[in-house]
Parts: sequence; structure tokens; C-alpha cells
Amino acid sequence: MPWSRSTLSRAPLTACLLLALGACGEPPAPAGATEMPAPALDASTPRAAEVPGGAAPPPTGLDGAAVRAFLVRQYGDLAQLSGDWPGAPLVEWLGHETALREVCAREAVGTPDAPAELLAVCGVPDDAGHATTARLDFFRLQADAGADVVNATARAHMEGFGSTGDIADLDVRRLGPRLYGFVVEDGFTAQGITITNTSLVLPDGDGFKVAGSLRSSLDNLGAMAGCAERDDCAQDAAYDLTFDLALDARDADAVAWPLRVRERGDACGRRVERTHLVPFDVARHAWTVPEALQRDGCD
Repeated sequence: MPWSRSTLSRAPLTACLLLALGACGEPPAPAGATEMPAPALDASTPRAAEVPGGAAPPPTGLDGAAVRAFLVRQYGDLAQLSGDWPGAPLVEWLGHETALREVCAREAVGTPDAPAELLAVCGVPDDAGHATTARLDFFRLQADAGADVVNATARAHMEGFGSTGDIADLDVRRLGPRLYGFVVEDGFTAQGITITNTSLVLPDGDGFKVAGSLRSSLDNLGAMAGCAERDDCAQDAAYDLTFDLALDARDADAVAWPLRVRERGDACGRRVERTHLVPFDVARHAWTVPEALQRDGCD
């Protein structure tokens, strides 16, 4: 069956998998700074307004009324900062598809001299089927100098995440000393195989790009249960792997911090416990993700 959150709610990824849908939670509002160690990219990861790897002033965000006015210009009068709304966008680049949308991530990322926010809108298309991906709109917002009007300095519309028109989670994280981006969690179950994925989406000029995509978990437990009922399981065919993703935030001069991924679990008769180091390629503005972290089976 497809893996999805009904009504666009949010929860830790493991809970989504156990329930086959996401549980509830509210999208974050801009917050103050808190010093923390280099984090894992999971439910305990600091938001953009929390500062791993050294002290920094709290990021500065935008006036909520001005942000809502921006959304109304994009999506119509029903658009809001909290809760969902129906309908089709008003602007051409967002398409004309009707969907149930909501603000699924919003965080302050600016300075007192240049207040800014990262904001994402998630949409579940009307009559979404198993193969329907979510509609995700990413924005970097900034106020016009000397005015209360908010505009997008970077924007992108993406349709390649999730199934049944939905994803598991979307959040803003600090991914470098001065770099903020979105972390998208999605996945699917098909023929007894469940794959969940973490994608890192970064501002890129006046747009956004997927700068890294890697597994969060990988198992064929559903398929093994089916073959056990038929009594035709191949020997040592089961796999059940978890990939714990963390930032190595020690370099205060890095453009983006490298990733440290701990892979653990069972892979076709072998116990796996290893760590992958994933560097950031400045020239490509992306992490160099090895094939081992994008695979669909044991190897």
C-alpha cells in the first residue's frame, strides 16, 4: 500500500512507517536561537533558528501578515499560515492543479539588516492515486527595502516526492555556517519493499535544487512475510536497514557541512554496522552521495 500522511499532518518518520501514515504536528514558526552540538537530521535536529557548531545571533524573520499577503498573491484569498486551503494557484509557474495545500515549513533565516525566511507549501492533488507525487513549492522570502511587501528571491515548484500526493515530513535546517535548506522525508511501499528517503533541497540562484538524496531506511519485511506464508523464501533474503544521518558541523568556514551516515541492520544474512562520509562538492553545490546510500536492496 502507499505510504502517506492523510490531511497533510506530520510525525517522526518511524511512526509514519509503523502506522502506514503520518501522525499530527504543526508546521514550525520562526524561533529564537539555541546552541546545540552537531545534530542528527531527525526529529531531534535543531531547526534553522537553532545553532549547531558555534554561537551566532538568532535569525531574523518576517512579519506574519506580510508573509500571508504574499501567499494570497500566489494562491488566492483562502491561503493562510496555519491550516490548509483548497483550490488552484493564481500564478503561472505554480501550475493550475487543484489541491489541498498548507504551509508545511516556515523558518527565519535572515539578519536584522536583511530579514528573510524559508517557506514551503505542500499540496495533495485532488483525487491523488498511488503514483501521484506531492506538490511542493519552495520559497526564500525577503521584504522589499523600505516597504512591508514580501517577495520571493528564490522559488521552485517540485513534483518528484512521495506517493498518494503526500510526503512524511518537510522541515528547514541549518546545513552550513551560513546555509539553510529544506529537508524532505518521503517514501513508499511496493510489493512488500519499503523505502524511505531523505532529500536536501538548497537555494540555488533564484531557484532551488535537490542537492542530495539518500536512504533513510530500506526493508523487504512485507515481501518476506508473504513468502513465509507460501513457504518459498530464499535463504538469507531478508534485509532491514536504517541510515542515521548527522551533520559534521566542526568547520566554521565550510559552505555546507559534510554528512555522516551510520548504516546499521541486517542485509541478507549479514549484520551491517558502518559509517559513510558524504562530502559537499562546492563546484556542484551538492553533496556527493555514494551509490551505497541510494540502493534498493542488500548491496
